[in-house]
Amino acid sequence: MLSGTVLEPPEADQNSSIIFLFSQSLDELDDDDAAEKNRRQEEELVQANTFQNEAMMADPATGHLMETPRSGSGRHKSSSGPGSEEEAGGNSRQRHNRQARDGTLEKRMEELETELARERQENERLLKAHEEKDDLIGKLKEEIDLLNRDLDDIEDENEQLKQENKTLLKVVGQLTR
Repeated sequence: MLSGTVLEPPEADQNSSIIFLFSQSLDELDDDDAAEKNRRQEEELVQANTFQNEAMMADPATGHLMETPRSGSGRHKSSSGPGSEEEAGGNSRQRHNRQARDGTLEKRMEELETELARERQENERLLKAHEEKDDLIGKLKEEIDLLNRDLDDIEDENEQLKQENKTLLKVVGQLTR
């Protein structure tokens, strides 16, 4: 853009100053166009990488990288140029996303393993309590059976005593006559 200072060539008149400013302005516009084009290419690359990352996250079973669509006609050079650092950064971002996703999965696995261990301990505790209750129920059933036998014996004895009592009453009744 225009910097605010007018550089005039030596011994220049008013018309040549305008031409000089105009040509300087065109050079700056060309630089702006190139920067704009590079910015658009970078945005397209970022969009393609984002799409690829989302596709990989949606279907992690594939496990392989998809081809990233490139805009332009091979303008990105692999060894130098403004795009190569961004491509490396894109791969770095993909690697970082994969590592972050793996880290998240590992963390989730650890959480699930911890939860599983807690659940197993709780299950063992409940099984032990259940076994103790089953043992107690068994002991109580045995005690009930013993008490029922005792009750039957007592009822039988009571019946015998009633019979003996009747017999004694008959004998006493006959003796008193």
